[in-house]
Amino acid sequence: MSRLRISAVAILSVLPIMSAFADPLPRHTYDQRLYFSAGEAPEYAKLFLDDETEPNGLIRYEPRYYWRSGDTEWHRWDAQVRAKLLLAVGRPSSLQTDDNGRIREDEHYAELRDIWVRRRMLFGSPSLSLALGRQSYKDVEGVIWDLPLESLNLDYQSSRWRAHLVAGQQMTTFRSDDSDLDPRDEDIFRVLAGVGKQWMPGHWWELQLHYQDDRSGNQMKRLEDLLDVRDFTGYWAGVRLHGESGHAPAIGYTVNGLFQEGDLQRYMVDGQGSRLESEDRVQGYFIQSELYGRIDSLSWRPALGLRAGTTDEPDYAVNDSYFQSRVQSNRRPGVADLSTGVLGDLLDYEMKNLSFAAVWYRQQLWPRAELEVLAGSLQRLNTSIRVNSPISNPLVDGESHLGNVVNVALGWQSFPLALSERRQMQVSARLSYSAFEMGDAYQRAEQIHQILFVIAGRW
Repeated sequence: MSRLRISAVAILSVLPIMSAFADPLPRHTYDQRLYFSAGEAPEYAKLFLDDETEPNGLIRYEPRYYWRSGDTEWHRWDAQVRAKLLLAVGRPSSLQTDDNGRIREDEHYAELRDIWVRRRMLFGSPSLSLALGRQSYKDVEGVIWDLPLESLNLDYQSSRWRAHLVAGQQMTTFRSDDSDLDPRDEDIFRVLAGVGKQWMPGHWWELQLHYQDDRSGNQMKRLEDLLDVRDFTGYWAGVRLHGESGHAPAIGYTVNGLFQEGDLQRYMVDGQGSRLESEDRVQGYFIQSELYGRIDSLSWRPALGLRAGTTDEPDYAVNDSYFQSRVQSNRRPGVADLSTGVLGDLLDYEMKNLSFAAVWYRQQLWPRAELEVLAGSLQRLNTSIRVNSPISNPLVDGESHLGNVVNVALGWQSFPLALSERRQMQVSARLSYSAFEMGDAYQRAEQIHQILFVIAGRW
């Protein structure tokens, strides 16, 4: 035992000397990302789509500047500024943007996406930090938050534990086109909180909370133009379990379970210009899960997975039961790590009054290229209440089957190319085809489809 103690003391005494001779980190870092998307998508503005498509395209450029106060891992301060320049032709879908932005037709603007300063090594702990400013937050599946927020962020990160507490409010768009913050997003104070633990290697549990205090819809100016007709003050809270075990095959899983509760206020203006209010207590739940297996011992690394989700069924009204806010996106990483939806690149339903199931298969075609095929089906739970999606085809009372979807995606990522001692360049690309065959729940069932090509470079 004495020899082990001597060895341990010797190693610990050498570590500070080794860190002193380590290569210094750059105090200033600049990188950028260029993102291009083009495709043909349904003409959602039409009442009946008739399988017609319209071309669209999008270019997004993001420069990022990062500063640290010292040239070692133990620096006390750092800061980041990230901007975005966007040019859109046609009307790209929200899934094409690789961002939770809602793109209007032929839109172009510059935006200050992130600007924050952070104090690291709080109380001498390398795991604890406090950041202030406009910051971007997203959970992996986008089911509980996906938004930029002017906020204060207390964060803890270690090998087995992680936690954060965020409080803030969106103040403005920080955009060059003088567009105001959407009235539905104004005057909403938010708290985002989470704690997670790696309870065994590769397996995590996480508790998550998203609280909002919404008082944005009670201004007469907004009500007269029907800009913001409801406010929700309440919370979404739940658990996320995820992990992967084994090698040949590897078995992985993800489970998201959320409960929602709060007060929903609705506002109207009568013929005399007076404001009318009503308030309901809302409760609901959302469960989403995924199970997959992958065989890494084969050169083509085949993987097969099953994905499903459901909300509770509304009892009596469209405002009853679980619903998502505008800052919950359902975006997730797809092939080539580019954003996609839970049912592929085409469908962008809000998770309310819905259940879905899908099976997917993925394999490696050649090094750094992969193919994914997904097939799924959607149902609405209460057949007398509508669902929220861009599809304007009216629904039929008494019918539950919304339709079937097929999504085929080919993704590729380049090998990281060294541009300098500390800078690399990587290119990602995805080509996908999506088709949605509407079910009996639509008044005039049609097939719609989308072709999408995305390429993104980081350097």
